[in-house]
Amino acid sequence: MSSTASGLQDAAELVRYGCRPRQRPLADARYRDLLHRYRMEGAFRERVDAIAQGLGVEVIAAHPQEGLVLHAADGGLFTYRIKDDVRRTAQQRLVAGLVHVAIAARVYPTEHDLDDESVKRIGVAEVDDFLRHLVEQLREASQGEDGLPVPDAAVDAVWRLYARRPSGKPTAGGRGVTQVSTKNVIREVLEWLVHQGMALPAPEFGPGHYRLLHRFRLQVREAAALPAFETLRDIRRAQTADTDTEEM
Repeated sequence: MSSTASGLQDAAELVRYGCRPRQRPLADARYRDLLHRYRMEGAFRERVDAIAQGLGVEVIAAHPQEGLVLHAADGGLFTYRIKDDVRRTAQQRLVAGLVHVAIAARVYPTEHDLDDESVKRIGVAEVDDFLRHLVEQLREASQGEDGLPVPDAAVDAVWRLYARRPSGKPTAGGRGVTQVSTKNVIREVLEWLVHQGMALPAPEFGPGHYRLLHRFRLQVREAAALPAFETLRDIRRAQTADTDTEEM
């Protein structure tokens, strides 16, 4: 095999590693070596980037602990769209989408937070409390004296669905909560993030707690301009400001 062909094969192998987000370079010597080459060799990096682009993804980081982080282009082969999840009804998909955005807005309310590489911790109950606060804020906005619309139509369409669901309705046997409860939806979304290598369970902080990893922060940063995300971030920043004022 020629050196050029060997280099292309190595580059493709690294992209393949990147498509397995739960695989870590610290546990795989081959992955670790290829990642080091990507960071140190310009020609090899260009090959990896070109192969990734051809597959409809972009390399957004080469992290020593979390590996090659890829971001799927809109409409590409690897794009994940909640509306494609046939296991859920249209209403369930809307609520799940709101939860995804709320988790991001809760832990990254400012641009500074998106640049902070520290690992964030989040809990199911914390996300539900934040969304209940959001529901109240949007209800007030929709009933304001001026009749002003809620800032973002996508959020306006879903907050009523969230409000109608119980927070944590117990199952008939008294174990856990029903599938229609908002806390169960939040748990499912966080477990999906674990499956995608963007979060880890954190049971040492109690049931329903998770750590959000560097990979999640980078994916959020790529989507930070979405109107729904900005709407929830505005509410989160206002909530934080109110809390700071009360503590003074």
